[in-house]
Amino acid sequence: MHTTKRPLFVILFTVLSLWLLVFPHFQKEFLEQFYYMPFLGVIAATVANTTPAAAGIVYFPVLTRLHITPATAVQFSLIIQAYGMGLGTFKWYRVNKKLFLTNVIPLCLLGGIVGIVTSLVLVPIKIPELLTLIFNTMGFVFTQIIFFSILRKRHYPNLTIDLTALNSAILFTFSLIGGLISGWIGFGIDTLFYFILTFLFRINPAVAIVTSISLMAALSAVGTVLNIALYEVPFSLWYAAVPGVTIAGLFLASYFAVKIGAKNILLLFAFLMSADFFMALWTQHTIPMSQSIRMVLTYVLVTYLLVIHVKIFKLSYQDIDTDCAAFEPNEP
Repeated sequence: MHTTKRPLFVILFTVLSLWLLVFPHFQKEFLEQFYYMPFLGVIAATVANTTPAAAGIVYFPVLTRLHITPATAVQFSLIIQAYGMGLGTFKWYRVNKKLFLTNVIPLCLLGGIVGIVTSLVLVPIKIPELLTLIFNTMGFVFTQIIFFSILRKRHYPNLTIDLTALNSAILFTFSLIGGLISGWIGFGIDTLFYFILTFLFRINPAVAIVTSISLMAALSAVGTVLNIALYEVPFSLWYAAVPGVTIAGLFLASYFAVKIGAKNILLLFAFLMSADFFMALWTQHTIPMSQSIRMVLTYVLVTYLLVIHVKIFKLSYQDIDTDCAAFEPNEP
């Protein structure tokens, strides 16, 4: 066993030991209701720690379709992200410290905290389905910008941001908006933050992804504390997901990212956002829409995305080695 990996295996062994120790307290719910959560946890945590889409983008649609209430799904997303993305942040820090924009995180975290406190305490919303549809629509628009930036072979040369008054105001404002959305639907600040970093500041995607992961992890911890203080938090769901989330957060996510590269991670994220938009569009009931209109819209969008993907995959990227190297570990 490599000495650099030894602490990770220690964490894994400790977590699984504690999980087995408290298993009798959750045994009935786990075996009867939540037996699928470890497997879902692997998928969600891998997505959360390799793309700027938090685990909530996987958990929310799946859990609500399994008859978990939207409010519970939101609370669960925050508590599991605090754990899983926290592990991912720790792992990425060990892989490459240069992937973190350390100078902007405190400012953006402050904006996010103001936003999530506002949404959870002052203006809680009882119908997150509508907010999910709005967020997925925004995500779909952002996705198209990502697609066209790839088609144009746009470069992302920057690794830092100068915190001028204007830049600070932009980052704080979008962090505040992201915090509001995260409190209402369980995720969002990471996606908005990533979009601003890459599109406006042209930050390297690998740096933007890892920095957004750390920000979402910290904000999820704040949201979890607020939910514990104000509401009943679904600890049994959290317990069921812990094994899969631990394995993915400590091992699978960084391995996956290093192997496929930052640009392909970007494509994966864009695909996930598009798929989630389609799911929300097809299943939503908040906006009146006939089945015929729903089908026409879906077929048009699917055809459009198919054409875009064909064009993207026809491109021959010459910088694939450099792209993959962005996630590589620091040299000793």
